[in-house]
Amino acid sequence: MSILRQAVRHSGCLQEPVSTRIAALAQSQLTCSAVSAEQQRSFTGSSQCYSPVHIEDEPYCRQRQLIVLGNRVPELAPDSWVAPNAVVIGDVDIFDKVSIWYGAVLRGDLNAIRVNSYSNIQDKTIIHAARTSPTGLSAATVIGKYVTIGQGCLLRSATVEDKVVIGDRSILMEGSLVESNSVLAPGTVLPPGRLIPSGQLWAGNPARYVRDLSKDEKEEIVDLAQSVFGTMERHSSEFLPHSFAYVQTEKLREAAGP
Repeated sequence: MSILRQAVRHSGCLQEPVSTRIAALAQSQLTCSAVSAEQQRSFTGSSQCYSPVHIEDEPYCRQRQLIVLGNRVPELAPDSWVAPNAVVIGDVDIFDKVSIWYGAVLRGDLNAIRVNSYSNIQDKTIIHAARTSPTGLSAATVIGKYVTIGQGCLLRSATVEDKVVIGDRSILMEGSLVESNSVLAPGTVLPPGRLIPSGQLWAGNPARYVRDLSKDEKEEIVDLAQSVFGTMERHSSEFLPHSFAYVQTEKLREAAGP
């Protein structure tokens, strides 16, 4: 297994069969939308309408994929994909063929976030942007093209140039910069303002230089991003563009009766 595959080896979108993931999502959708008669009765009294509802008893899934904050509006390319339980908030631009995987959060409430073409943000990764950067440069978070960001990562006001692999559970703090054709091993931590030169592998907490990447490893960075895009197409084809809210509404009406 290459160092690039090892960096994101825990990613469900690369390991788990698509059929398994889709079946799990379908079961979750049915659980969310199923409403019993007893649950319906909890909505009949006005005193109960505003009482807290336990998550298992909630007939609707209140989570939204896209959230507008004032004049900060998420912008998505038509052929990008945001997983049903991922959240994109505020000033976030997502370009062509980008995939935002399950449970990821992109929060552009304080500053801008840009994710360029063919990049992928994998499961439960959080991307944020501070108001200011310790470097004195822009505090926006910018992700280049053909970038793979593994599961459970945290990026805050960081810049990642084109053709980079960020290993699972890595942390990139304010003002950090990863130059093109570079790889961060799983669990790598970049302190504020840290620069990772082009063509190198870094690892550790704090990050330390390991070695230079070979020509084949650099080429594999693009191959990895393209393989995730292929998986994304199969997942996105299983979801309607306007979600399953209408299905939940119909089931709620049926359960309520005439």
